[in-house]
Amino acid sequence: MAYWYTVISLMCINTILAWSVYSSFMTGTVSLGQAGFFAIGAFASASLTAIYGWHIVPATMMGAVAAAIVGLAIAIPTLRLKGLYLTIATVAFVEVIRVVFHNIKYGRDGEFAIDASSADARQMPWIGPDGPLGFRHIIYLTEHHITPGEYAMWLVLLVIAFGVYFWVLERSRLGFAMRAVEEDEIAAQGVGLSHNFLKVFAFAIGAAIAGVAGSLYAHLLTFITGDDFNIPLTVMMLAYVVIGGGQTFWGPILGALIFTLLPEIARETKEFRLELFGIAMLATMVFRQHGLITRDMVRRAETRIKTAFTGRNTIGPDEPGAPAPNPTKK
Repeated sequence: MAYWYTVISLMCINTILAWSVYSSFMTGTVSLGQAGFFAIGAFASASLTAIYGWHIVPATMMGAVAAAIVGLAIAIPTLRLKGLYLTIATVAFVEVIRVVFHNIKYGRDGEFAIDASSADARQMPWIGPDGPLGFRHIIYLTEHHITPGEYAMWLVLLVIAFGVYFWVLERSRLGFAMRAVEEDEIAAQGVGLSHNFLKVFAFAIGAAIAGVAGSLYAHLLTFITGDDFNIPLTVMMLAYVVIGGGQTFWGPILGALIFTLLPEIARETKEFRLELFGIAMLATMVFRQHGLITRDMVRRAETRIKTAFTGRNTIGPDEPGAPAPNPTKK
C-alpha cells in the first residue's frame, strides 16, 4: 500500500508542477525553465529541514520565496525575448542550475551515534549537498513519524488549495487580463493592460509554485542530485499542459495524472513502455491539438451541473450548445 501512496504523492507533485507551467502559459509565455525553479525549491527547503532543523511548512515557504525571487530576476530581462530566443534562454537557465547543484557542497558533519553492538561511536555521514554525491539524509518525514499515507493526504489537500486558487484566478479580472495578453499583446496594451507586468507576475508565481513542488519532491524521495533537474524533466512538465490542455486549469491536472500513471500501468511492457508513452503523446497532439480538455468542454460541463441543480438552462445565447433564436418571436 505504501507504494500506491507514493504514486499518489507523485501525482500531486506533478499536478503542482503542471500548474507552475500553466501560470505563465496563461499569458502566452512558454517557458522551459521550470526544472530550475523546481531544483531551487528542493535544495533550499531540504537544506532548512535537514541541516538547520526547520519545520517543513516554513521551509517549503522559503523554498517558494527563493524560487520566486530567482524567477523575478530571470523574468525581467528574458521575457522581452520572443520565440526560440526565450526558449534558449530558459533552457540555458536550467542547465546552469543543474551544473551548480551538481557541484556545490555545503552543510555539516552528522552527529556521532553509538553502535549498540560494539559500543563504538561512529560519525554519521555528511548532511547537505555533497557535489556529485547528491543531497542525502533528507529524513524529515521519518524523523517526525509521518507515514506515506499521511503525506499523500496532505499533498491532496494542497492540490485542492492550488486548484481553488486557479479556479478563482480564471474567473477574476486578473485572469481575464492574462488571457487577453495571451490572445494579443498589442490589443491588450491598447486597452490599458501592462503586458510586461502581467507576464512577469505570472512567471514569478509559476516559479514559486514550482519551488513548492520541489520541496515536496525532495522530502518524499529523501535523496536528490543536480542531475535530477534536467532539460528532459522541464520538457515533460510542458507536456503535462500541452497534452492535458492549456485553455483551462483542468487540463494540466489530466496531463499530470496520465503521465504519472501511464508508466506505472505499462510497467509490464518493460522495454516497450517508452514506445507506448511516445505513441500516446503523438496521438494526442495529432487528434487533439488544443489538448484533451478545452475551455468549451469545461463550460458545457459547468452548464450541465448548474442545470442539474437549478433546473434551468443557464447557457448564454452566444455559448456553444445554446438554442438558435426564433426570428418570429418578439
